[in-house]
Parts: sequence; structure tokens; C-alpha cells
Amino acid sequence: MGGVMGCMGKGGTTVVTLPSTPAATPDSSGNPRNKVALRPGRSLMDWVRLGHSGVDLTGTGGKVVDVTPQQLAKHNKRGDLWMSLRGKVYNVTAYLEFHPGGEDELMRGAGIDATTLFNEVHKWVNFETMLQKCLVGRLVEARPFFHKPSFLPLPKALKPNNNNNKKSDSSASKTLVVPSPSRAPVASPETSISAPSPDPVSTPVTSPWPLAPAPLPTPKYDWFQNDTHLTLAIYTRWSEVTPGHVVVVRKAMQDIKVVCYIQDMTYTLHLTFNKPVREGSEVRAGKAGKVEVVLGKLQTGQRWSSLGKTLEGHGQYIKTRDREPEYVRCRMKKKENLTHDTRLMLVEVPSDTLLPVPMGYHVYIRLPGKENVTRPYTPVAPGLKQEEEKEELGRWVHLLVKIYPDGALTPGLDELEMESEVEVSLPEGTFTQDKVTAATTITHTLVLLAAGTGITPMIRLTLAALDNKRKVLFILFNKTEEDIPWRKELSTLMEQHSSLLTVIHVLSQPAEGWSGETGRVREELLEKYVPRPSSQQPLYLCVCGPTPFTKLTHSLLLEAGHSEVACHAFQS
Repeated sequence: MGGVMGCMGKGGTTVVTLPSTPAATPDSSGNPRNKVALRPGRSLMDWVRLGHSGVDLTGTGGKVVDVTPQQLAKHNKRGDLWMSLRGKVYNVTAYLEFHPGGEDELMRGAGIDATTLFNEVHKWVNFETMLQKCLVGRLVEARPFFHKPSFLPLPKALKPNNNNNKKSDSSASKTLVVPSPSRAPVASPETSISAPSPDPVSTPVTSPWPLAPAPLPTPKYDWFQNDTHLTLAIYTRWSEVTPGHVVVVRKAMQDIKVVCYIQDMTYTLHLTFNKPVREGSEVRAGKAGKVEVVLGKLQTGQRWSSLGKTLEGHGQYIKTRDREPEYVRCRMKKKENLTHDTRLMLVEVPSDTLLPVPMGYHVYIRLPGKENVTRPYTPVAPGLKQEEEKEELGRWVHLLVKIYPDGALTPGLDELEMESEVEVSLPEGTFTQDKVTAATTITHTLVLLAAGTGITPMIRLTLAALDNKRKVLFILFNKTEEDIPWRKELSTLMEQHSSLLTVIHVLSQPAEGWSGETGRVREELLEKYVPRPSSQQPLYLCVCGPTPFTKLTHSLLLEAGHSEVACHAFQS
């Protein structure tokens, strides 16, 4: 007798007959990846054979369809199991018994967008190949029958009645007070950063932070030409887009991929041109959200009758966190010791590629031939001197890397010869431009709490905030004095901005004679230095370090009364 498995879809149930075997039992070996003992006939090769057997594993008759979250949620049980991964929906009903982590683990993603769950366990796994025969379609936002574009005026009946709102306007609950950056108070030497007396309990703290930006429609693109140049125009409708939000990857003289980072989304343009273009490109961005990528024609004086063809992924507009990592082969150009076990590495991007990393975003690093070993790193500024010459955007990646003798990646990075290849992914992250603005422009005081190499996202934030005359409180946790990166440079920066910047070092293993703060992050330490929440002098707080440090610090800040919207935790 055989077991029967159904793949549900519009076309009914596709029956897959599998050998009947005893139930899977958990692996008692204590495997940290929580693998289970699969039934006979449920190996990876058995799954590959099933995928090539001609059986419809999609349940849709092979048709690729759009699926809303509401439709996805209906397929949430054994025998009818769908899930979404990075913007695509898969019918994993048949795969349930083949999953190395067990059926219960896979059921955690039943009927939902399981991207975050997947990334927590094994982001590097190529699930698209594994589940290609199970593809149902794309996950799309649910839309009402009639959706009026946001840029059109509301009918009179729907316009807000200002008279009716007069009473409610007196409440601070719907009012966002945004201090003008040009008028925000600037600290003086006499107004050092310390914890002021808390606001009276009866006085609500009005949030100064802007609401999360509304989603933008899918960008559109066009192209223009003259006798010598070709211009790709992308209309993002995002007024804050800059060339620093645009990645350009060239894989051949006729292929180009442009990835625009728009709020928390990415838009991809992927084309192969009809004719070759010159190496290199120029990126421009206008106030109306228009992005231009200008390329030189290899054969000048000729007008193209058409642009070319689209390639895989063209037109994709998805959450940045759902993008599959994509790597660019770069070269190691320089390494220098920052501390006894920390290196500052300079990586050069290929000449036909532009790889800017938005502030607060990270990249994944791996070595050629070791694709399964990858680690995230937040690029740092070229240095801590604000007057340093600006380098060409997108041509270099500066990394601060702590070397672990028994690490899977860092010893190999440390041993790389100059000009050796190293693979760098396209940027990822959740520190969107609205958070950058809040942290470096709107805030009165930017509070940064970092442990060890958690300093990496804080450097660019510090320099940007100081440029905007914001006060910065930087509390840096390390084991010993020898572990403090850029200690001298931070001291010099603090002297140059004595009225704005305060740096406090906390050591968990201080040497005899250390007169600074000691121990680990704790409530009394934060109470001593971090100002209380205030509507008059708003704070924005950022935390980064090892996961236990980040979680504890974040929770202590929330318990102290700081709002979730004003506190960002970078994930290590």
C-alpha cells in the first residue's frame, strides 16, 4: 500500500503516490540543525526524481498565478500546504516528507510569507532550484476592486472636515511635531549630555518622528539616445533617491542590471542591449525621483531602432529583505591592523560596476570556491576625518573585520594576498532613509550603543549627524583598552566637536589603572548617561553588537520609556 499526498489547486487535487513507511523520528544525535531521520524513499535524490517524473507538484496545472496573502493563508494545513519565500509562492505539500528539518519545522511557514523564518536558519540554501517544480506564482498585495491612486484628489465627501477635527487636533496623538533642522538647538560646552529630570508623568511625549512612508507604485522606465550616448530613465517617484541608492552591475558589454533601493523596496532593471556599449556608467538622480543611468555607445553616430531584450528578474519590485543574495567579484586592495585582532580592509569594485551601500545597510562577504561560508558586514567610512577627500561613489567597500582564529571565514580573509578575489553581495538592510533622516537630521541627540565590531554602522551615522550639527552620545563597549577600534581617532573627533560629541568607553576586563566605566550594559549605566525621552529634545537611539547585547540593550531602552519607533537595533 502507498501513502497518498494531494497538491491542491484550481484544477483540483493531483494525487502523488509514495511508498508507505514508518513515521519519521527525530534525530537523537543532538544535531544543531535539527535534522530528522527521513523515511526511506525521501532522500534528496528521491525528491529530484519526483520533480522530473511529470507529476504536477504545483496544483495549478503548471500555470503561474498571482497569489494574495489572503489566498495564501487558506493553504495552511497538511495535504494543502503553500508558503511564500522571497516574493514567490510554492506548493510544498509534496515536499513535506522530504524536508530534512522535519514536517513540524516546515509547518511553521504554512500559509504565510516564511522568508524571515527561512533566513534565520539557512538563507544561503538555493531553495529556488529545490522547489522549482512547486512554483505556484508571485505573492502580490491584495487590492480592492477599485483603488484610487494616491496622487488623485479625494472626492468632496471623503475630504477631511477641518471643523470636525478641531477638537481632536488638540490631542497630540495625531500630531507629529518635526523640529526644523535649521532651528534645532545646538549643545554648547556648558550643556553637556547628561540625564535630565524626567518629564512629568501627566505630560505626554509628542512623537517627533515622521510616520512610515506610504508604499510607492511600481517604478517605470524608458530610454533615450543621441549619437554618442544611451540613457536609461527609471521613474521611482521617490523624492529622496540619490545615486547612493542605485547599484549598476555589468556582466558583459551588452548586459546590464540596475537595482534601485526605494524605501524598503528594490526595483530591478535587467537588460541585454542590441548593440555593445562602453565600459563604465554615470548615475544621476533628480528631485522628482527620476534616476538616469548614462552609458556610452561603442559605435557612435548610429541610432538604435530598439533597446534590446529583458532578462531574468527584470521589472521585479519586492521588499529588500526578500531579495536573494547576489554577489559581485571584487579585489582585495589593502589591509591594515586596527587593533591586535581587527583589520581594516579595502575592497575594489570592478570598473564596470557601481556598488554603493546605503547608510546602515550591510553586505555579505564570501571567498570564491567557498560559497557556503558567508558573513554580513556593514561597510564603514573611509576614515573618521570629515575633511578627507571624497572617493568615487560605489567604487570601494571599506570593511572592519575581526579575525577569529577558529572562524570559518575570517582566517581566510586575513590570509588573502593583495589583488585576490573576494565576493561582495549587493546591499541589504532595514535602516531605511526615513530612519537615516530621523537619526541624523530630526533628532536633537543621536545615542549610539555599540559592542565590539558593532561600531561599524555607527561611524557613518556619527559623521552625518555631526555634519548636521546634531549632538551625538557614543557609548562603546569592549573587553580591554587594546580592543577599542579607532580610539585615537574618536578622541580627536571629540576634541574637534567638543560641544556636540561625547564618547564613553566601557570595559568588561579593564587593566589596573583604568579610570573609565567598567562592566557590561545594565540599567544603572544607561540611566546615568542616556537622557530620558523628551518632546523638546528628541532622541534617536541605535544599538549594534553581538545578538545578546543587542537584545538586552534594546529591551532596557524600551523599559526606560523610549519608543520603538525611536530605537533601531542593527542585527549582527
